[in-house]
Amino acid sequence: MLVSHRKKFIYTKTVKTAGTSVECYFEKYCMPEGDWAFMHNRTEHVSHTGIIGQRGKNARQNEWYNHMKAIDIKNKIGDKIWNDYFKFCVIRNPFDRLVSLYFHRNAADKTTGATEESTVQHFRNWFEGTLSAHNRKAYTINGKLCLDYFIRFEDLATGIEFVCERLGLPFDAEKIPQLKTAKRDKSVPISDLFTPDMRSVVEKAYEAEIREFGYGFPA
Repeated sequence: MLVSHRKKFIYTKTVKTAGTSVECYFEKYCMPEGDWAFMHNRTEHVSHTGIIGQRGKNARQNEWYNHMKAIDIKNKIGDKIWNDYFKFCVIRNPFDRLVSLYFHRNAADKTTGATEESTVQHFRNWFEGTLSAHNRKAYTINGKLCLDYFIRFEDLATGIEFVCERLGLPFDAEKIPQLKTAKRDKSVPISDLFTPDMRSVVEKAYEAEIREFGYGFPA
C-alpha cells in the first residue's frame, strides 16, 4: 500500500492483480525525490513525503504493510487526508485471479512436463480447499466502494496511464515492472478448469465483485 504526500494519492494493494508491479511503479512518489531504487521486497518506509507498506516476509508485523484493509489505512491517516487524496487500486476477474493464485501457490509442486489433464485435476482438487484472494476489504468500507478509481488488470497500462494523467505524473508503459509472471501455465484455458458446479461456487462467493465491475466467466 502507498500514501504519497508529495502527489496526494493513496494506493490500496489487492491480491493477485499485478499489485506489486503497480506498487513499484508509483512508490517513488512516496519517498524523497531521488531516494527511490527498485526492490522486489521492501521494508516499511515512513517519512514526510509518504508511506510504503512493507512487502515480503513478516510484512504484517509492521504498522504499515502491503495488503492493509482500506478502513485500517483510513483510521491511521485520518479523515482529512483520506478524503482529500486520490485513491485507487487494481481489480481482476475473480475466475482469472483464482487460477493465478493456484499457479502461484503450487508452482513448487508442479512437475516439469505435466499434462493438461493432470493440471486440470490438480486445480480442481486444490479448488475444493480454497476460495481465498478476496480483495473487497482493500477497496470497500462497511461494504461500500470507497476508492476513486479502479485499474483493471485486463487493461493495466491504460489504467496506470489514467492515474498518471489524473495526478500529473509522467507515464511510460515500458517502465511498468513485469513481476510474478513466470509461474502460470497458460496452455490450459480457464474455461477448461472449472466444472459447472465450481463456476456456480465462484459466482456466489464473488457475487459483489462480478456485479460491481461487470465480470463474467471467461469465454
